[in-house]
Amino acid sequence: MNDTFGQNSAHHIRLLVDHVPSMLAYWDRDLRCRFANQAYVRWFGVDADRLVGTSIRDLLGPDLFAANEPYIRAALNGQPQEFERVVPGPDGVRRHSLAVYIPDIVDGEVMGFIAHVTEVTKLKETEAALRLQIGERERAYALLRESEKALREAQRVGQIGSWSWEAGTDITVWSEELYHLFGRDPSQLPPLLAQHSRLYTPASWARLDAAIGHALRTGEPYVLELEYVRADGQTGWLEARGEVTRDEQGAVCGVRGTVLEISRRRAQEQDRTRMQVLEAASHNKNTMMSRVSHELRTPLNGIMGFAQLCEGDLSLSPKHRQWAKHILASGEHMLALVDEVLDLSTAESGDLVVTNREMDLMTVVQAALTQASPLAESSGIRLVRPDAQACVPLKSDAKRLRQVADNLLSNAIKYTAAGGEVVVSVRQLPGAVELSVADTGQGLTEQQIERLYTPFERLGAEKTSVAGTGVGLALTKAIVERLGGSITVTSVAGVGTTFTVRVPSVPAT
Repeated sequence: MNDTFGQNSAHHIRLLVDHVPSMLAYWDRDLRCRFANQAYVRWFGVDADRLVGTSIRDLLGPDLFAANEPYIRAALNGQPQEFERVVPGPDGVRRHSLAVYIPDIVDGEVMGFIAHVTEVTKLKETEAALRLQIGERERAYALLRESEKALREAQRVGQIGSWSWEAGTDITVWSEELYHLFGRDPSQLPPLLAQHSRLYTPASWARLDAAIGHALRTGEPYVLELEYVRADGQTGWLEARGEVTRDEQGAVCGVRGTVLEISRRRAQEQDRTRMQVLEAASHNKNTMMSRVSHELRTPLNGIMGFAQLCEGDLSLSPKHRQWAKHILASGEHMLALVDEVLDLSTAESGDLVVTNREMDLMTVVQAALTQASPLAESSGIRLVRPDAQACVPLKSDAKRLRQVADNLLSNAIKYTAAGGEVVVSVRQLPGAVELSVADTGQGLTEQQIERLYTPFERLGAEKTSVAGTGVGLALTKAIVERLGGSITVTSVAGVGTTFTVRVPSVPAT
């Protein structure tokens, strides 16, 4: 083997440095080039041999030299330098570079410096791409954190909790809201799946346990309404939804699900159901009452007709004609009751017909007082009448207002003891008229007032000798409201009761 390297080392050294991709050069203290490799051709388009003797100022140009001059002066002061710079080339390409200036010091004197400039454009591009990627990831993480926060807020507002269970490890994971729903400490681990039985009533847990088992066997999801138990013992209702999870091979490996607090919704649905049942029952009752009332009219008319014939038959004894008179009176009472029941049924179904005509409320009230006077006198009750000369005009239904006045007067007289009084007053108000009937009877308790307008509710009077059916006030309230008015009652037990009816003087269009 021939050792040619030692014989021609300068050639080989030159060969090595010319093939180094970085720019290598030696600049003396006068800033003139004493050596440069071939990389300068690629960077500046300048032949390395022709570069020898050239000033670094001429090579770099005024702008780049001015930028590099502080590092050059520092190197000539014996201080090694390292810095980054963008170096323009003849082809217009701007190359990112890492420059290293190494001082050449001989016997303590700086003779020049070696310049080693390496292109780092690809490194910078990679660095920029990494920064961009890092920035995008940071933004993605920020969005993820925001979405997680939004999810937690959405679960809190919507009262929705989520959970998951891994079959292989028996690990259960709860969302923050799930801890809140069950009233559990979020700093503690969630219970294992088998321990979830403590979170539900026995019946609900049996249904949930069966649903999870079925899902694990078949892969089918489930939706259940379950009664749960909070840590403080209070119960509520959840809508539970669940589905299986699968591994990469498609095998079932766990279950995940959500629970939605539905206690209020369930209560509202139950209230609606009860209301629908009540409305259906009320409708059926009204239908039955209407049919019964119509069916009773035919035999009642026959009874009353024959009673009238018997009462007028002079061939009968006075005693028998008196019996017929009692039958006729009872029939009339029964017919009036049938009419009231029929009116109440019609009113509750919203089919009560009213007519609005010009009328005088005082005329209606005086007629009702005239009819009620015999009953008041026989009961030892004084009637205090309003001024008969006053005129209270309005546009309403005189027949229905007469029913209202008759019922209020009848009740006041029936429930006032002998020696008491019933005061009737009528007032004209802006846009309305007011009828008030006050008695000095036994009065009503708050509990009785709450049930006052319930049909067939007599508030205990059914145990006394006071006659009645409990229909009058219910019908009165229905008529007043149908006329667009209102009825109020004030009462003091042992002092008396006042009913006040207010209706618009002109009906609403």
